Amino acid sequence: MKLAKSLLLGSASAFVAVTGVAAADLPSRKAAPVDYVRVCNAYGAGFYVIPGTDTCIRVGGRVRADFAMSGRQAIYTGATINTATGVVTNTLGTSSGSENVYGWEARGRVDLDARTQTGWGTVQAVAAIRLARTTGILDTAYGLSSSSAGATLEAAYIRFAGFTFGAARDNFAFMPSTFYGAGHWASFANGAKQIAYTAVLGGGLSATLAMQDATDTTLGGTNAVGSINPITGLFVTGPTPAEQYAYNTLPQFNLRLDWDQTWGTASVMGAVGQAVATTAAGVSGAGADLNDRKATWAVGAGVKINLPMIAAGDVLWLNGAYANGMTEYTVNWTYFKSSDTRRNTGGFVNNGISWVNRFEPNGNITIDTLRSWNLAAIYTHFWTPQWRHSFLVSGGRVEGSDLTSAIPFGTSGAFGNQTMWNIGTQLAFIPVKDFEIGVDLLYNRVGQDVRRTNTAPVGVGVPATVVTRETTGNWSGRLRVERTF
Repeated sequence: MKLAKSLLLGSASAFVAVTGVAAADLPSRKAAPVDYVRVCNAYGAGFYVIPGTDTCIRVGGRVRADFAMSGRQAIYTGATINTATGVVTNTLGTSSGSENVYGWEARGRVDLDARTQTGWGTVQAVAAIRLARTTGILDTAYGLSSSSAGATLEAAYIRFAGFTFGAARDNFAFMPSTFYGAGHWASFANGAKQIAYTAVLGGGLSATLAMQDATDTTLGGTNAVGSINPITGLFVTGPTPAEQYAYNTLPQFNLRLDWDQTWGTASVMGAVGQAVATTAAGVSGAGADLNDRKATWAVGAGVKINLPMIAAGDVLWLNGAYANGMTEYTVNWTYFKSSDTRRNTGGFVNNGISWVNRFEPNGNITIDTLRSWNLAAIYTHFWTPQWRHSFLVSGGRVEGSDLTSAIPFGTSGAFGNQTMWNIGTQLAFIPVKDFEIGVDLLYNRVGQDVRRTNTAPVGVGVPATVVTRETTGNWSGRLRVERTF
Protein backbone atom coordinates (compact mmCIF):
# COMPACT_ATOMS: atom_id res chain seq x y z
CA MET A 1 0.00 0.00 0.00
CA LYS A 2 2.80 2.36 0.88
CA LEU A 3 4.57 1.43 -2.32
CA ALA A 4 1.50 2.24 -4.47
CA LYS A 5 1.01 5.53 -2.71
CA SER A 6 4.62 6.50 -3.28
CA LEU A 7 4.35 5.69 -7.00
CA LEU A 8 1.20 7.79 -7.40
CA LEU A 9 2.69 10.81 -5.62
CA GLY A 10 5.87 10.55 -7.67
CA SER A 11 3.92 10.37 -10.94
CA ALA A 12 1.85 13.41 -9.97
CA SER A 13 4.94 15.40 -9.06
CA ALA A 14 6.59 14.54 -12.35
CA PHE A 15 3.43 15.52 -14.31
CA VAL A 16 3.21 18.87 -12.55
CA ALA A 17 6.88 19.58 -13.22
CA VAL A 18 6.60 18.72 -16.91
CA THR A 19 3.36 20.69 -17.27
CA GLY A 20 4.95 23.75 -15.63
CA VAL A 21 7.87 23.67 -18.02
CA ALA A 22 5.52 23.39 -21.01
CA ALA A 23 3.36 26.29 -19.77
CA ALA A 24 6.43 28.45 -19.31
CA ASP A 25 7.39 27.77 -22.90
CA LEU A 26 3.99 29.00 -24.27
CA PRO A 27 3.64 32.66 -25.40
CA SER A 28 1.80 34.93 -22.95
CA ARG A 29 -0.94 37.38 -24.24
CA LYS A 30 -1.91 40.21 -21.91
CA ALA A 31 -4.93 42.43 -22.57
CA ALA A 32 -3.99 45.89 -23.92
CA PRO A 33 -4.69 48.69 -21.49
CA VAL A 34 -7.97 50.48 -22.17
CA ASP A 35 -7.46 54.14 -23.25
CA TYR A 36 -10.68 55.66 -22.03
CA VAL A 37 -11.87 59.01 -23.37
CA ARG A 38 -10.72 61.63 -20.91
CA VAL A 39 -12.13 65.08 -20.22
CA CYS A 40 -9.87 67.94 -21.35
CA ASN A 41 -10.13 70.83 -18.91
CA ALA A 42 -7.55 73.07 -20.58
CA TYR A 43 -9.95 74.68 -23.09
CA GLY A 44 -13.25 74.78 -21.28
CA ALA A 45 -16.37 72.64 -21.12
CA GLY A 46 -17.10 70.06 -23.79
CA PHE A 47 -13.53 69.18 -24.79
CA TYR A 48 -12.22 65.61 -24.71
CA VAL A 49 -8.84 64.08 -25.42
CA ILE A 50 -8.79 62.10 -28.67
CA PRO A 51 -7.61 58.62 -27.59
CA GLY A 52 -4.00 57.97 -28.49
CA THR A 53 -3.21 61.66 -29.12
CA ASP A 54 -2.45 64.85 -27.24
CA THR A 55 -5.23 66.72 -29.09
CA CYS A 56 -8.45 67.88 -27.46
CA ILE A 57 -11.64 68.15 -29.51
CA ARG A 58 -15.11 69.52 -29.04
CA VAL A 59 -17.99 68.30 -31.19
CA GLY A 60 -21.07 70.51 -31.16
CA GLY A 61 -23.75 71.90 -33.40
CA ARG A 62 -27.16 73.45 -33.73
CA VAL A 63 -30.60 72.52 -35.01
CA ARG A 64 -32.99 75.33 -35.93
CA ALA A 65 -36.53 75.59 -37.27
CA ASP A 66 -37.89 78.93 -38.51
CA PHE A 67 -41.28 80.09 -39.73
CA ALA A 68 -41.53 83.70 -40.94
CA MET A 69 -44.27 85.92 -42.35
CA SER A 70 -44.23 89.35 -43.99
CA GLY A 71 -47.40 91.40 -43.96
CA ARG A 72 -49.14 92.77 -47.08
CA GLN A 73 -46.01 93.09 -49.19
CA ALA A 74 -46.40 95.05 -52.43
CA ILE A 75 -44.87 93.46 -55.52
CA TYR A 76 -43.88 96.00 -58.20
CA THR A 77 -43.26 95.41 -61.88
CA GLY A 78 -39.85 96.20 -63.35
CA ALA A 79 -38.94 98.84 -65.88
CA THR A 80 -37.97 98.24 -69.52
CA ILE A 81 -36.36 100.64 -72.00
CA ASN A 82 -36.88 100.91 -75.72
CA THR A 83 -33.31 100.61 -76.97
CA ALA A 84 -34.12 102.52 -80.17
CA THR A 85 -35.60 105.61 -78.50
CA GLY A 86 -34.32 105.41 -74.95
CA VAL A 87 -37.88 105.73 -73.65
CA VAL A 88 -38.96 103.84 -70.56
CA THR A 89 -41.90 101.80 -71.79
CA ASN A 90 -42.84 100.29 -68.44
CA THR A 91 -42.14 102.55 -65.49
CA LEU A 92 -41.44 101.04 -62.13
CA GLY A 93 -44.35 101.81 -59.87
CA THR A 94 -47.25 99.69 -61.02
CA SER A 95 -48.05 97.27 -58.23
CA SER A 96 -49.19 93.80 -59.14
CA GLY A 97 -50.93 93.56 -55.78
CA SER A 98 -49.96 93.00 -52.17
CA GLU A 99 -50.13 89.77 -50.24
CA ASN A 100 -49.03 88.27 -46.97
CA VAL A 101 -46.04 86.08 -47.77
CA TYR A 102 -44.28 83.52 -45.61
CA GLY A 103 -41.25 81.26 -45.53
CA TRP A 104 -39.81 78.16 -43.86
CA GLU A 105 -36.33 77.03 -42.95
CA ALA A 106 -34.93 73.89 -41.33
CA ARG A 107 -31.24 74.13 -40.56
CA GLY A 108 -28.64 71.83 -39.04
CA ARG A 109 -25.04 72.76 -38.24
CA VAL A 110 -22.04 70.70 -37.11
CA ASP A 111 -19.15 72.42 -35.29
CA LEU A 112 -15.70 70.89 -34.78
CA ASP A 113 -12.96 72.50 -32.68
CA ALA A 114 -9.63 70.66 -32.26
CA ARG A 115 -6.75 72.08 -30.19
CA THR A 116 -3.22 70.91 -29.39
CA GLN A 117 -0.78 72.55 -27.00
CA THR A 118 2.73 73.12 -28.41
CA GLY A 119 5.86 75.01 -27.47
CA TRP A 120 4.62 77.81 -29.73
CA GLY A 121 1.22 77.95 -28.13
CA THR A 122 -2.08 76.32 -29.04
CA VAL A 123 -2.79 75.05 -32.55
CA GLN A 124 -6.52 75.33 -33.20
CA ALA A 125 -8.48 73.97 -36.17
CA VAL A 126 -12.18 74.88 -36.55
CA ALA A 127 -14.80 73.75 -39.07
CA ALA A 128 -18.51 74.59 -39.16
CA ILE A 129 -20.81 73.11 -41.80
CA ARG A 130 -24.42 74.23 -42.24
CA LEU A 131 -27.15 72.26 -44.01
CA ALA A 132 -30.47 73.94 -44.75
CA ARG A 133 -33.76 73.56 -46.57
CA THR A 134 -35.42 76.92 -47.19
CA THR A 135 -38.59 78.20 -48.86
CA GLY A 136 -40.27 81.56 -49.47
CA ILE A 137 -39.14 84.86 -47.95
CA LEU A 138 -36.40 83.12 -45.98
CA ASP A 139 -34.89 82.14 -49.32
CA THR A 140 -35.51 85.19 -51.54
CA ALA A 141 -36.56 88.82 -51.21
CA TYR A 142 -40.23 87.94 -51.54
CA GLY A 143 -42.53 85.37 -53.08
CA LEU A 144 -43.25 81.70 -52.50
CA SER A 145 -41.92 80.13 -55.67
CA SER A 146 -38.32 79.74 -54.58
CA SER A 147 -37.10 76.83 -52.50
CA SER A 148 -33.57 75.55 -51.97
CA ALA A 149 -31.55 72.97 -50.12
CA GLY A 150 -27.81 72.97 -49.78
CA ALA A 151 -24.66 72.92 -47.72
CA THR A 152 -22.64 75.95 -46.66
CA LEU A 153 -19.18 76.13 -45.11
CA GLU A 154 -19.61 78.72 -42.37
CA ALA A 155 -16.06 78.46 -41.06
CA ALA A 156 -12.85 76.54 -41.77
CA TYR A 157 -9.69 78.00 -40.28
CA ILE A 158 -6.45 77.24 -38.44
CA ARG A 159 -5.06 79.50 -35.71
CA PHE A 160 -1.44 79.30 -34.60
CA ALA A 161 0.94 81.75 -32.91
CA GLY A 162 -1.46 84.65 -33.47
CA PHE A 163 -2.13 83.87 -37.14
CA THR A 164 -5.47 82.87 -38.67
CA PHE A 165 -5.61 81.04 -42.01
CA GLY A 166 -8.88 80.16 -43.75
CA ALA A 167 -12.53 81.24 -43.63
CA ALA A 168 -13.22 82.99 -40.33
CA ARG A 169 -15.33 85.87 -39.04
CA ASP A 170 -15.01 89.05 -41.09
CA ASN A 171 -12.77 91.51 -39.24
CA PHE A 172 -15.13 94.47 -39.64
CA ALA A 173 -18.23 92.85 -38.15
CA PHE A 174 -19.04 93.70 -34.53
CA MET A 175 -22.70 93.48 -33.56
CA PRO A 176 -24.35 90.03 -33.45
CA SER A 177 -27.20 89.02 -35.75
CA THR A 178 -29.70 88.72 -32.91
CA PHE A 179 -32.54 89.21 -35.38
CA TYR A 180 -32.86 87.19 -38.58
CA GLY A 181 -32.86 90.31 -40.79
CA ALA A 182 -29.59 91.35 -39.14
CA GLY A 183 -30.20 95.08 -39.49
CA HIS A 184 -28.21 97.95 -40.91
CA TRP A 185 -24.69 96.92 -40.02
CA ALA A 186 -21.99 94.56 -41.24
CA SER A 187 -23.00 90.94 -40.79
CA PHE A 188 -21.65 88.00 -42.80
CA ALA A 189 -22.84 84.56 -41.71
CA ASN A 190 -20.12 82.81 -43.72
CA GLY A 191 -17.26 85.11 -42.70
CA ALA A 192 -14.40 85.81 -45.10
CA LYS A 193 -11.40 83.91 -46.41
CA GLN A 194 -8.34 85.55 -44.88
CA ILE A 195 -4.81 85.59 -43.59
CA ALA A 196 -4.76 87.55 -40.35
CA TYR A 197 -2.48 88.24 -37.41
CA THR A 198 -3.68 89.25 -33.95
CA ALA A 199 -1.26 90.82 -31.50
CA VAL A 200 -2.15 90.78 -27.80
CA LEU A 201 -0.85 94.09 -26.45
CA GLY A 202 -1.81 93.66 -22.79
CA GLY A 203 -4.39 95.24 -20.55
CA GLY A 204 -7.18 93.68 -22.63
CA LEU A 205 -6.01 95.46 -25.81
CA SER A 206 -5.46 93.52 -29.05
CA ALA A 207 -4.87 94.50 -32.68
CA THR A 208 -5.69 92.50 -35.82
CA LEU A 209 -4.40 93.05 -39.34
CA ALA A 210 -6.07 90.92 -42.01
CA MET A 211 -5.79 90.37 -45.73
CA GLN A 212 -9.25 89.23 -46.89
CA ASP A 213 -10.96 87.97 -50.02
CA ALA A 214 -13.14 90.91 -51.11
CA THR A 215 -15.60 88.64 -52.92
CA ASP A 216 -16.84 87.36 -49.54
CA THR A 217 -17.85 90.80 -48.28
CA THR A 218 -18.31 92.99 -51.38
CA LEU A 219 -21.19 92.84 -53.83
CA GLY A 220 -19.24 95.01 -56.26
CA GLY A 221 -20.32 97.48 -58.90
CA THR A 222 -22.70 97.71 -61.82
CA ASN A 223 -22.67 99.34 -65.25
CA ALA A 224 -24.53 102.56 -65.97
CA VAL A 225 -26.62 102.68 -69.15
CA GLY A 226 -25.16 106.01 -70.20
CA SER A 227 -23.21 109.00 -68.96
CA ILE A 228 -23.42 112.66 -67.99
CA ASN A 229 -22.86 115.07 -70.89
CA PRO A 230 -19.78 117.11 -69.82
CA ILE A 231 -21.16 120.24 -71.52
CA THR A 232 -24.81 120.22 -70.48
CA GLY A 233 -24.39 118.19 -67.29
CA LEU A 234 -27.38 116.08 -68.32
CA PHE A 235 -27.76 112.33 -68.51
CA VAL A 236 -27.32 110.82 -71.97
CA THR A 237 -28.75 107.36 -72.62
CA GLY A 238 -26.98 105.01 -74.93
CA PRO A 239 -25.53 101.54 -75.40
CA THR A 240 -23.16 100.27 -72.73
CA PRO A 241 -19.90 98.63 -73.83
CA ALA A 242 -19.29 95.04 -72.87
CA GLU A 243 -17.39 95.00 -69.62
CA GLN A 244 -15.23 92.69 -67.55
CA TYR A 245 -14.40 92.90 -63.88
CA ALA A 246 -11.03 92.22 -62.29
CA TYR A 247 -11.91 91.83 -58.62
CA ASN A 248 -8.81 89.95 -57.58
CA THR A 249 -6.14 92.45 -58.59
CA LEU A 250 -5.72 93.50 -54.95
CA PRO A 251 -6.88 91.88 -51.69
CA GLN A 252 -8.95 93.78 -49.17
CA PHE A 253 -7.16 94.83 -45.98
CA ASN A 254 -8.89 95.09 -42.61
CA LEU A 255 -7.56 96.51 -39.36
CA ARG A 256 -9.29 96.45 -35.98
CA LEU A 257 -8.49 97.27 -32.35
CA ASP A 258 -10.35 95.57 -29.50
CA TRP A 259 -10.32 96.53 -25.85
CA ASP A 260 -11.85 93.86 -23.58
CA GLN A 261 -12.66 94.75 -19.98
CA THR A 262 -14.97 93.45 -17.26
CA TRP A 263 -17.51 96.16 -18.16
CA GLY A 264 -17.58 95.09 -21.83
CA THR A 265 -15.74 95.67 -25.11
CA ALA A 266 -14.86 98.64 -27.31
CA SER A 267 -13.75 98.14 -30.91
CA VAL A 268 -12.59 100.29 -33.83
CA MET A 269 -12.62 98.80 -37.34
CA GLY A 270 -11.35 99.84 -40.76
CA ALA A 271 -11.24 98.34 -44.25
CA VAL A 272 -9.60 99.34 -47.53
CA GLY A 273 -10.32 97.80 -50.93
CA GLN A 274 -10.30 98.60 -54.61
CA ALA A 275 -13.02 98.97 -57.23
CA VAL A 276 -11.87 97.83 -60.66
CA ALA A 277 -13.59 98.10 -64.06
CA THR A 278 -12.13 96.83 -67.32
CA THR A 279 -13.77 96.83 -70.76
CA ALA A 280 -13.20 94.10 -73.29
CA ALA A 281 -10.42 94.89 -75.74
CA GLY A 282 -11.49 96.86 -78.82
CA VAL A 283 -14.81 98.06 -77.44
CA SER A 284 -13.95 101.71 -77.01
CA GLY A 285 -12.38 104.13 -79.44
CA ALA A 286 -8.66 104.58 -80.05
CA GLY A 287 -6.88 106.33 -77.22
CA ALA A 288 -9.64 105.70 -74.70
CA ASP A 289 -8.79 104.72 -71.13
CA LEU A 290 -10.26 101.24 -70.91
CA ASN A 291 -9.59 100.74 -67.21
CA ASP A 292 -10.25 102.53 -63.97
CA ARG A 293 -9.40 101.80 -60.36
CA LYS A 294 -10.64 103.58 -57.30
CA ALA A 295 -9.96 103.04 -53.61
CA THR A 296 -12.89 102.00 -51.44
CA TRP A 297 -12.90 102.20 -47.66
CA ALA A 298 -14.97 101.97 -44.50
CA VAL A 299 -14.49 102.87 -40.84
CA GLY A 300 -16.59 101.84 -37.88
CA ALA A 301 -16.76 101.61 -34.11
CA GLY A 302 -18.73 99.55 -31.63
CA VAL A 303 -19.27 99.21 -27.91
CA LYS A 304 -20.63 96.29 -25.91
CA ILE A 305 -21.67 97.23 -22.35
CA ASN A 306 -22.42 94.54 -19.78
CA LEU A 307 -25.26 95.50 -17.44
CA PRO A 308 -25.32 92.93 -14.61
CA MET A 309 -26.59 95.62 -12.24
CA ILE A 310 -29.93 95.40 -14.10
CA ALA A 311 -30.04 91.62 -14.51
CA ALA A 312 -27.56 88.82 -15.07
CA GLY A 313 -26.81 88.55 -18.79
CA ASP A 314 -28.10 92.02 -19.74
CA VAL A 315 -26.04 93.69 -22.47
CA LEU A 316 -26.22 96.80 -24.68
CA TRP A 317 -24.65 96.85 -28.16
CA LEU A 318 -23.94 100.10 -30.06
CA ASN A 319 -22.52 100.28 -33.57
CA GLY A 320 -21.84 102.90 -36.24
CA ALA A 321 -19.95 103.03 -39.54
CA TYR A 322 -19.24 105.22 -42.57
CA ALA A 323 -18.22 103.88 -45.99
CA ASN A 324 -17.15 105.08 -49.40
CA GLY A 325 -17.69 102.31 -51.94
CA MET A 326 -18.38 99.66 -49.28
CA THR A 327 -22.11 99.90 -48.62
CA GLU A 328 -22.09 96.26 -47.49
CA TYR A 329 -20.36 97.39 -44.28
CA THR A 330 -23.11 99.88 -43.44
CA VAL A 331 -26.66 99.17 -44.61
CA ASN A 332 -26.42 95.37 -45.00
CA TRP A 333 -28.98 95.03 -47.76
CA THR A 334 -27.61 92.46 -50.19
CA TYR A 335 -29.31 89.09 -50.46
CA PHE A 336 -26.46 86.95 -49.20
CA LYS A 337 -26.60 88.81 -45.87
CA SER A 338 -30.28 88.12 -45.20
CA SER A 339 -31.27 91.72 -45.73
CA ASP A 340 -34.33 92.86 -43.86
CA THR A 341 -34.53 95.85 -46.22
CA ARG A 342 -35.10 93.68 -49.26
CA ARG A 343 -37.12 90.98 -47.56
CA ASN A 344 -39.47 93.08 -45.50
CA THR A 345 -40.26 95.93 -47.85
CA GLY A 346 -39.75 94.69 -51.41
CA GLY A 347 -41.27 97.26 -53.73
CA PHE A 348 -38.96 99.72 -55.39
CA VAL A 349 -36.00 99.04 -53.11
CA ASN A 350 -33.04 98.59 -55.43
CA ASN A 351 -30.49 95.85 -54.87
CA GLY A 352 -27.44 97.28 -53.18
CA ILE A 353 -24.43 98.48 -55.11
CA SER A 354 -21.17 99.94 -53.87
CA TRP A 355 -20.03 101.66 -57.05
CA VAL A 356 -21.13 102.41 -60.62
CA ASN A 357 -18.99 102.20 -63.76
CA ARG A 358 -19.71 105.21 -65.95
CA PHE A 359 -18.74 105.22 -69.62
CA GLU A 360 -17.90 108.74 -70.74
CA PRO A 361 -18.75 110.05 -74.25
CA ASN A 362 -15.04 109.84 -75.19
CA GLY A 363 -14.99 106.12 -74.34
CA ASN A 364 -13.20 106.42 -71.00
CA ILE A 365 -14.32 104.53 -67.93
CA THR A 366 -14.61 106.18 -64.53
CA ILE A 367 -16.01 104.79 -61.28
CA ASP A 368 -18.51 106.52 -59.00
CA THR A 369 -18.44 105.22 -55.42
CA LEU A 370 -21.54 105.49 -53.24
CA ARG A 371 -21.21 106.92 -49.73
CA SER A 372 -23.20 105.49 -46.82
CA TRP A 373 -23.48 105.43 -43.03
CA ASN A 374 -25.34 103.57 -40.30
CA LEU A 375 -26.19 103.67 -36.59
CA ALA A 376 -27.60 100.71 -34.65
CA ALA A 377 -28.33 99.52 -31.13
CA ILE A 378 -29.51 96.26 -29.52
CA TYR A 379 -30.44 95.88 -25.87
CA THR A 380 -30.95 92.40 -24.40
CA HIS A 381 -32.67 92.00 -21.03
CA PHE A 382 -33.35 88.87 -18.96
CA TRP A 383 -36.62 89.15 -17.06
CA THR A 384 -35.72 85.80 -15.50
CA PRO A 385 -33.06 83.24 -16.45
CA GLN A 386 -35.73 81.59 -18.62
CA TRP A 387 -37.05 84.73 -20.37
CA ARG A 388 -34.86 86.87 -22.64
CA HIS A 389 -36.10 90.05 -24.33
CA SER A 390 -34.20 92.02 -27.03
CA PHE A 391 -34.92 95.41 -28.59
CA LEU A 392 -33.47 96.68 -31.88
CA VAL A 393 -33.28 100.07 -33.57
CA SER A 394 -31.08 100.81 -36.58
CA GLY A 395 -30.92 103.16 -39.52
CA GLY A 396 -28.73 104.27 -42.36
CA ARG A 397 -28.38 106.29 -45.55
CA VAL A 398 -26.85 105.75 -48.99
CA GLU A 399 -26.08 108.73 -51.23
CA GLY A 400 -26.21 108.35 -54.99
CA SER A 401 -23.82 110.14 -57.34
CA ASP A 402 -24.83 112.69 -59.99
CA LEU A 403 -24.93 109.88 -62.55
CA THR A 404 -26.89 107.32 -60.53
CA SER A 405 -29.40 109.99 -59.51
CA ALA A 406 -29.95 111.05 -63.13
CA ILE A 407 -30.73 107.58 -64.49
CA PRO A 408 -34.42 106.59 -64.63
CA PHE A 409 -35.21 104.22 -61.83
CA GLY A 410 -35.26 100.51 -62.63
CA THR A 411 -32.45 100.69 -65.19
CA SER A 412 -28.85 99.64 -64.72
CA GLY A 413 -26.90 101.96 -62.47
CA ALA A 414 -29.91 103.98 -61.24
CA PHE A 415 -29.87 104.88 -57.57
CA GLY A 416 -31.25 107.95 -55.78
CA ASN A 417 -30.48 108.99 -52.23
CA GLN A 418 -31.96 106.45 -49.84
CA THR A 419 -32.62 106.33 -46.11
CA MET A 420 -33.86 103.35 -44.13
CA TRP A 421 -34.58 102.45 -40.54
CA ASN A 422 -36.12 99.63 -38.56
CA ILE A 423 -37.26 98.74 -35.07
CA GLY A 424 -37.81 95.29 -33.64
CA THR A 425 -38.41 93.21 -30.58
CA GLN A 426 -37.66 89.58 -29.77
CA LEU A 427 -38.91 87.46 -26.88
CA ALA A 428 -37.37 84.05 -26.17
CA PHE A 429 -38.31 81.33 -23.69
CA ILE A 430 -35.36 79.21 -22.49
CA PRO A 431 -36.76 76.18 -20.65
CA VAL A 432 -33.32 74.57 -20.35
CA LYS A 433 -29.78 75.67 -21.16
CA ASP A 434 -29.02 76.00 -24.91
CA PHE A 435 -32.65 75.44 -25.94
CA GLU A 436 -34.98 78.31 -26.79
CA ILE A 437 -38.32 79.11 -28.38
CA GLY A 438 -38.56 82.69 -29.61
CA VAL A 439 -40.61 85.13 -31.64
CA ASP A 440 -39.49 88.27 -33.54
CA LEU A 441 -41.45 91.25 -34.77
CA LEU A 442 -39.77 93.91 -36.95
CA TYR A 443 -40.90 96.99 -38.82
CA ASN A 444 -38.78 98.39 -41.63
CA ARG A 445 -39.19 101.62 -43.62
CA VAL A 446 -37.33 102.88 -46.69
CA GLY A 447 -37.45 106.26 -48.45
CA GLN A 448 -35.74 106.95 -51.74
CA ASP A 449 -35.41 109.65 -54.43
CA VAL A 450 -36.81 108.06 -57.60
CA ARG A 451 -36.90 109.26 -61.22
CA ARG A 452 -40.03 107.78 -62.71
CA THR A 453 -40.11 108.80 -66.39
CA ASN A 454 -37.78 109.35 -69.31
CA THR A 455 -38.93 110.73 -72.64
CA ALA A 456 -35.47 111.50 -73.99
CA PRO A 457 -34.36 109.94 -77.29
CA VAL A 458 -30.79 108.72 -77.52
CA GLY A 459 -28.17 111.47 -77.48
CA VAL A 460 -30.46 114.43 -76.86
CA GLY A 461 -29.37 114.74 -73.25
CA VAL A 462 -32.76 115.60 -71.76
CA PRO A 463 -32.95 113.96 -68.33
CA ALA A 464 -35.89 112.30 -66.69
CA THR A 465 -37.26 115.26 -64.79
CA VAL A 466 -39.86 113.66 -62.54
CA VAL A 467 -38.15 113.00 -59.22
CA THR A 468 -40.21 112.00 -56.21
CA ARG A 469 -39.39 111.05 -52.65
CA GLU A 470 -41.13 107.72 -52.18
CA THR A 471 -41.43 105.65 -49.05
CA THR A 472 -42.62 102.19 -48.22
CA GLY A 473 -42.76 100.21 -45.00
CA ASN A 474 -43.68 96.74 -43.87
CA TRP A 475 -43.52 94.42 -40.90
CA SER A 476 -42.32 90.85 -40.57
CA GLY A 477 -42.54 88.23 -37.86
CA ARG A 478 -40.72 85.00 -37.13
CA LEU A 479 -41.07 81.95 -34.89
CA ARG A 480 -37.83 80.13 -34.11
CA VAL A 481 -37.13 76.92 -32.20
CA GLU A 482 -33.42 76.28 -31.67
CA ARG A 483 -31.25 73.76 -29.86
CA THR A 484 -27.50 74.20 -29.48
CA PHE A 485 -25.31 71.38 -28.26
